[in-house]
Amino acid sequence: MAAANPVPALPGQRVLVTGASGFIGSHLVERLLAHGSQVRLLVRRPERVASMAAAGADVRVGDLTEPATLRGSCDGIDVVYHAGAWLGTPYTRDAAWAANVTGTRGMTAEARRAGVRRFVHISSIAVYGPVRSGTVTEDAPLWKDVELYGDSKIAAEEAARAVAAGGLELVITRPGMVYGPRSRGWTIRLIRWIDERRPAMVAGGHGYARPIFIENLLDALVLCAQRPVPGEAFTLIDANIRWRDYLEQYARMVGKRVRSVSYLTSWLIALTDETRALLTHRPPRVRRTALGYAVSHALFSTEKAHHVLGWMPRYSMPEAMAITKAWLIANGYLHR
Repeated sequence: MAAANPVPALPGQRVLVTGASGFIGSHLVERLLAHGSQVRLLVRRPERVASMAAAGADVRVGDLTEPATLRGSCDGIDVVYHAGAWLGTPYTRDAAWAANVTGTRGMTAEARRAGVRRFVHISSIAVYGPVRSGTVTEDAPLWKDVELYGDSKIAAEEAARAVAAGGLELVITRPGMVYGPRSRGWTIRLIRWIDERRPAMVAGGHGYARPIFIENLLDALVLCAQRPVPGEAFTLIDANIRWRDYLEQYARMVGKRVRSVSYLTSWLIALTDETRALLTHRPPRVRRTALGYAVSHALFSTEKAHHVLGWMPRYSMPEAMAITKAWLIANGYLHR
């Protein structure tokens, strides 16, 4: 059964997207352009968004780590989607804070100055930390001092709220593992690990993964700009699903079984990789603190998004994986 049509993405409105050359940002720009929004992009490297510029997007050059370059970017804009972020390179606290915290503070301040109506900040469920059990809602305490990415995302949320208190409609989204076409972290990397027979799950994969298909996330982001929900935060995942069941979707595409390692072995691997990361300033492939995510049995609730935002996943996992597989084949990541 085909998925229903998407919610029209802000036709006629003037929308700014940061991080437009990235995975989430590029998909969001495509959705906005397809539905008649007037889209402005804020990017460091305009050559990476040449196809979007050709499709009608207005490209502005700016760097989240240099607040002065953000000046004027929000003039005449109705809605800002802040998808730009540090994703791990170089792997230093200074780099993480410069992009995720200073950059978010600068963007929210510029949006407030320019009279933007709504600012949608894309955070992450990493702010909740590796909760092992129970039910996690948006009211759960944010877990600091776990790992650099999550810590910087918590600080970014705090910075955005502090600035928005001066008169900006802020909505915070906390997506789970965003997968689908062009997803390097939760699609391409996992396909490669399985194909290379590298361990992709811990302790049999009985803990819960929390994926969300990119198109389902886009639906939620559109609603965040439309609904009267300023000041709210929303957890966005399609489902709580065992890691082994999620990875099996990719394993069937590759035609190989998913390898698992014990918790102790994974801990030792992570320790070695963290040491390498500190020496090279490149992000570790796996962190000891992140192992809690792999064995967690906590249930992340999306009841608030369902009832307050009016959002439900439009694509089922079989539908989403069929789309993802077709893209992987078309782009040479799969050969059948």
